[in-house]
Amino acid sequence: MSGVSDSTSDRPAAAEQAARPARSRRGAKRTDPLAPTGVINAIGWMVIVGGLGVIMRTLFRVRRVDMAPLPEGALIVAPNHRSFLDPAVVGGFCDRRAIFMMHAKYYDHPSLNWLYRMARCIPVESGNENRRALREGKRVLDAERPLVIFPEGTISPDGEPQEPQPGMAWLARKSDAPVYPVFVGGTREALTKGSWKLRLTPITLRSGAPRWRSEFPPGRGGDDLFSRAIMDDIAALGRAEERR
Repeated sequence: MSGVSDSTSDRPAAAEQAARPARSRRGAKRTDPLAPTGVINAIGWMVIVGGLGVIMRTLFRVRRVDMAPLPEGALIVAPNHRSFLDPAVVGGFCDRRAIFMMHAKYYDHPSLNWLYRMARCIPVESGNENRRALREGKRVLDAERPLVIFPEGTISPDGEPQEPQPGMAWLARKSDAPVYPVFVGGTREALTKGSWKLRLTPITLRSGAPRWRSEFPPGRGGDDLFSRAIMDDIAALGRAEERR
């Protein structure tokens, strides 16, 4: 998954309103995140999410701590990122169907491309090409949908918090959507990056109070302060879990 490094300016983006299926440079199909889902997609998604929830509760004894139901309207869910399990844990326990931003190299994987298209994920390219992903994320928020973005942009190599990428703050500023910090604990112990050995360790989800970008100074300096505040909130949630 990806936090999106901000390489777009604050000028109005060129209109990309049409829901046009696209292909990546590697030939994988792309699906517009706001494309209609239909009955088959909705049923398939409920089966997958329901199955994930059962697996997570059974194998990893996933606990939700202070996880209030997500309110209606646009919002951004911002979890820490320590394992490939994180998206499955967050997605399986969100009470609204959220759209994830994720690295294009995983989105385009031939064996899983169908799943990410069904989930309406937003693939994030590297460098200047991530501008499209930012615009797509803004469209999702404008449509009053929840968006999940990992502020660190990639899995932490050592489990410690990394510097946040600017994309989350840009989206929060442009959409005025609240950002909910979420701490995901135990996933690194269950599946460490670079290892395929799965350990059945307990996993915890803990959510904090939302923050609004408008409460911080304008400009990119304010974006930096906002991003660091979200990361501090996530760290505080992690410390609260350790004291439990």
